[in-house]
Amino acid sequence: MKASQTNFSVQSIPSVIDELAHLKLKTLRSQMNPHFIFNALNAIQYFITSENKKSAVIYLSVFSKLIRHYLNNIENETVRLNDEFAMLQEYLKLQKLRYTQQFDYSLVYEEHLKNMDATIPSFILQSLFENIIEHAIYNQYQDYKVVTVFSKEKNSVKVKIQFTYHCIPNTRQKYVPDYREQMVKWQDQIRLLNRLKNYNIKKKVTFNNNSREKGGMILLSLPNLQ
Repeated sequence: MKASQTNFSVQSIPSVIDELAHLKLKTLRSQMNPHFIFNALNAIQYFITSENKKSAVIYLSVFSKLIRHYLNNIENETVRLNDEFAMLQEYLKLQKLRYTQQFDYSLVYEEHLKNMDATIPSFILQSLFENIIEHAIYNQYQDYKVVTVFSKEKNSVKVKIQFTYHCIPNTRQKYVPDYREQMVKWQDQIRLLNRLKNYNIKKKVTFNNNSREKGGMILLSLPNLQ
C-alpha cells in the first residue's frame, strides 16, 4: 500500500505565515483584558458590601456600556471615531470611579473635527489608555492628569495624549503589574496591523523629567479608513 503524499512547496510557506499572523491579529483584537474585568467586578462587589449603593449602580451601568461596546465591535476590524470616543469617555469614567481621586482626565476633539466623521482600527485606543492608567496607579503617581486631544489630517486621525504627575520618593511595589503584558500584546497588534493591513500606525513618546513636575506626551497616528 503506497503512502499518500502531501504537496507542500517552499512557496506556500509565506502564505501559511500570513494566515497565522491574521489569526493572531484576530485573537488580539477579540480579547478583553481579563485583569480589567476581574477588577471591575471586584470594585462593584466592594461598593455593594460597603453599602455604597449609588457608586455600585453607577459603576455597574458604565461597565455594562463598555461590555456592550465590546460585544458590538468584537467582529469588526474598524470602528467609527465617534463611537470610540464615547467608549473612551465611559472607560475613563469607570477608572476614575475605581481609583477615586488618584487621577483626572480630559478628552476632547479639536474644534474642526467635531462635525467630521472618521473610521479607525478597532480596539487600539482602549488598550493604550488602560496601560497609561495602570502604569500610573502601579507607580503611585500623585496629581496624575491625562489630557487627550483628537485631530484630523488628510488621511489620518491624530491622538495627542499629555500626562503630568508628581512622584512619591522611594515608592516600591511587591507585585508584577499586569499592564506590562497587555502593553506587549498591544505592540504586537500594532506591528501586525502595519504588516498585514499597511495601516502605517505610528507612535512617538517623549518625557519631561524636570524636578517640579514630571510627565510626557504620546503622539499616535491612526489611519482614517473611511
